[in-house]
Amino acid sequence: MGKMKEIVMKDLPIVIERKKIKNMYLRLLPPQGEVHISAPERMPEEEIRRFILLKYDWIVKQQLRMRQRPEQKVLAYESGEEVYYRGKKYTLQVIPAGSMGVSLLGDNLILRVKQNSSPEARAKILNLWYREALTEVIPELLHKWEKVIGVKSSAFTIRDMKTRWGTCNIRTGKICFNLQLAKKDRICLEYVVVHELVHLLEGSHNKVFKAYMDQFLPNWKTIKKELNS
Repeated sequence: MGKMKEIVMKDLPIVIERKKIKNMYLRLLPPQGEVHISAPERMPEEEIRRFILLKYDWIVKQQLRMRQRPEQKVLAYESGEEVYYRGKKYTLQVIPAGSMGVSLLGDNLILRVKQNSSPEARAKILNLWYREALTEVIPELLHKWEKVIGVKSSAFTIRDMKTRWGTCNIRTGKICFNLQLAKKDRICLEYVVVHELVHLLEGSHNKVFKAYMDQFLPNWKTIKKELNS
């Protein structure tokens, strides 16, 4: 972890982390929209402050939106609860069984678990199934879009991330996808694949990056809204 510092601008607390990077990045962390800036080690603080002032109105607007969102329901992993897979809503049916696993039956998602298993154990089984589902489809999408964009990733991983749908290490070419993408429609996963591969052409979210996104996936802004809804 880089060197951390907290400053306050217009009553807005901001965490600045110095890293060995070339560009500056801004993140708003849920649920309240805490402002986190990743900045190059030698970038003058005055330049960071100017950047924050330029983004101030946008930050306040986004924080308000984040704070107005309803809290995500915490699952107890019991029959009757709503769960999602590939953009579709299913009713969870928990069945004690000798062999653990997950299957789909109509509008029901069947979760086979041991008798008296804990919510944590049930979540582990479902998340393993989500992971396997992503592992099956991601290579196909990477292959498709690497040819279109003209880049090549080196590997991919899947993690349950809290603040990002995906990350790309532009030095190693390794991409990480959020486990929660298994709950989203395939087009949302495809958007994240394109987004992260485009970072191999342009590391930051600047005009060049957006121009590439417009070129390769013209409706990406609409898909992004769907992904974050």
